[in-house]
Amino acid sequence: MFRFCRRIVGSYCESRSTFCLRLFGVLVAVQFIVSVATGQRGDVATPWPFFKPTPQNVTYRIGERAVMKCRVANLESRTITWRRHGQTHPLTIGEFTFAPDPRLSVDHDQKTDEWSLVIEDVRPDDEGSYLCQITVKTDPNKYSYRIQLNVKTVRLTGTEYVELGRPIRLLCNASSRRRYNDQPFDHIAWFFEDRPVDADVTSGLFITTKFETRSVQSTVVIAKSGARHQGVYECRTSGGDTDSMAVHVLDDFLINQRKRNKGIFADRIIGEDGSGRKMPTRASTAAHDSALSIWLQLSLLPSAIYRLILF
Repeated sequence: MFRFCRRIVGSYCESRSTFCLRLFGVLVAVQFIVSVATGQRGDVATPWPFFKPTPQNVTYRIGERAVMKCRVANLESRTITWRRHGQTHPLTIGEFTFAPDPRLSVDHDQKTDEWSLVIEDVRPDDEGSYLCQITVKTDPNKYSYRIQLNVKTVRLTGTEYVELGRPIRLLCNASSRRRYNDQPFDHIAWFFEDRPVDADVTSGLFITTKFETRSVQSTVVIAKSGARHQGVYECRTSGGDTDSMAVHVLDDFLINQRKRNKGIFADRIIGEDGSGRKMPTRASTAAHDSALSIWLQLSLLPSAIYRLILF
């Protein structure tokens, strides 16, 4: 109707008074107000929202911070809702959390239009499919983005870098996938380069296992590390879950070589427990000061030669 009136008034006002032009402007303004109130954009259709690609299969270990990203374009005044697949009640609506679990929250990045569902201290029972949905009047399943969350029940930690002769300590922590289970696993088996590892007191290799209500902890301790102990270690539960990590043994030659290079690169200091951290040392600081002094002297050499020639 407004389009028809605009055409009639427009054709009539082509050679008429200023009053007609003002009337034409009023009609245009009224059409704009009505289009905003009804959600229309005149002759241009409102673009429908769509999901941008983000990872749809993510994996985290127990205790980590799980993040499921959902990126939407052309969202405008619509709302994002997170819910678990198969459940009717929402976890989050917009930037508000409705789940009773305080570990859940939503992170909104306005620059990228990203709505991320965050689960702190992720647990095995958090594993499953999650839906990022756009609130529309039509079928909400048509505007859903599904993400699969996988939770690894086994976590292997310990000595990654160790000086030759220092002890190696590895800890395997396995948790049950079920909420209530008095005996989650029968045992935890250890492997080194795909070969079974057994305790050997004579060689200084000790294995201890501790059973709890919903978890099992197994520890491997090698009293004195050697070159033969360098490689990939793996722990496996009776349920089939595994985790692995590589252990690096640094010999005297490599340690001395790294010490000689401290003036250029910060060395990794190996602690008693095998944990490494980067930190400057007195040798590296002295080498840095010496190099800086030489550079300053060389930079001043051209000016000194110029003064000798000039005077």
